[in-house]
Amino acid sequence: MFRLSLPDQLVDDLKKAAEKTLSSGSPVHIFSHYDADGVSSASILGLALSRASVPFQIGIIGEISEDVMKRIRSSEDSLFIFSDIGSGDADRLQSLGPDIIILDHHAPLDGKFELTEINAHRYGIDGTREASGSTMAYLFALALNEDNMNLAHLSLSGSTGDRQNIGGFTGINRNIAELGVENGVLNVSKGLNLPDLPIKDSIAASYSPFFRGISGRVEKAEKLVKDMGLDPETKLSELDERDEEKLASMLMIKLIEQGCREDVADELIVWRYTHVASALRIDDISSFLDAAVREDAGIAVAAGMGDEEAILRSKQIRSKHRAEIMNSLLTLEKSGARQMKNIQWFWAYSREVSSAQTGIGMQYLLNQEKPAFGLSEADGGMLKISARGTRHLISRGLNLTEVCRAASEVGGKGGGHNIASGCTIPESRKKEFLQIADEIVGKQIH
Repeated sequence: MFRLSLPDQLVDDLKKAAEKTLSSGSPVHIFSHYDADGVSSASILGLALSRASVPFQIGIIGEISEDVMKRIRSSEDSLFIFSDIGSGDADRLQSLGPDIIILDHHAPLDGKFELTEINAHRYGIDGTREASGSTMAYLFALALNEDNMNLAHLSLSGSTGDRQNIGGFTGINRNIAELGVENGVLNVSKGLNLPDLPIKDSIAASYSPFFRGISGRVEKAEKLVKDMGLDPETKLSELDERDEEKLASMLMIKLIEQGCREDVADELIVWRYTHVASALRIDDISSFLDAAVREDAGIAVAAGMGDEEAILRSKQIRSKHRAEIMNSLLTLEKSGARQMKNIQWFWAYSREVSSAQTGIGMQYLLNQEKPAFGLSEADGGMLKISARGTRHLISRGLNLTEVCRAASEVGGKGGGHNIASGCTIPESRKKEFLQIADEIVGKQIH
């Protein structure tokens, strides 16, 4: 089925969920997470349901709060789909009745619940590397109608938003990418993971990878390029193969010199997929969806569903968002993080960019032997915490899902993936939680 290699039980569960949706006879209410993966997931579902003439509405949420639960209880809709969110709250959601479908890839709770939970981990699929929320939404869309194969670009944009493209797509993601190319939905090439600008601007504008002492500084980037004997005004796409390899080697040396591990090469030289119909690169789609949803969720979803005006507006929002991320990293480059025995933490530049600042900072700026925790103020006397590790730390036993779920010990809530998780805690219990996190990580890493 789907020309994809999937576990039989997953195929059966997808078919049953699709049949339930098509036969419900009432509008479907979609709740999805507020990041690139969540918006990509919601856009897939919206397009697939629209094609099936099933009425729907979409809500983008940061968490399944009590307010969301009340909205569901008072809604006249009889079927609710949670995409890229929900598994961490399956115990609460089952109280709303059986007409709940969860399409998720975050670490699920132990046990079985009285609802339809289609989570990658339940089928032996790695939800950190092999499948994202948009992957699961895409599989569901194929169960509705295999003509939805042409939504592969949104499946991969969500996975890219969750950094599952680093080192090349694997598992189901790779299968989807290969079929997308085979069917003419996608094109693929390999090259430097930098924006296609004049080389000096391309390097200066890059924050992932982040080049210490160069990113955010055009004059420093220009000097680097001139010292290599290259023309700083030449666009990245205009470099011949020899000069591109020369540039790649120099940038790789810079990353190693600033303390990055050698596997950072997977982030410098990448496979770049392009959506043929729109001529947009997948990483481009992912980045403007991720930026737009933080300012206007409606614009983000409309852009994901292909509205050209919304795409233009999303790109404008992204320009501002990118500037804020760059400023946050320049600040972190200067200030660094506070060191505990087993973890490191810092006050994030803002709540809006805390996830990006923590993830990129962990990869390129901070101590590579300790996971990073970025803290920012949230509403109601709470703190939002973004926790990030590296593949190296995961290989040594790190599991940030377990760490962030320990937020419940201080009156908070959290979860996610082994390499990237998050939680909210009362601000008054910050010190206590950080100590708990430090102790858990100390026991995990060997």
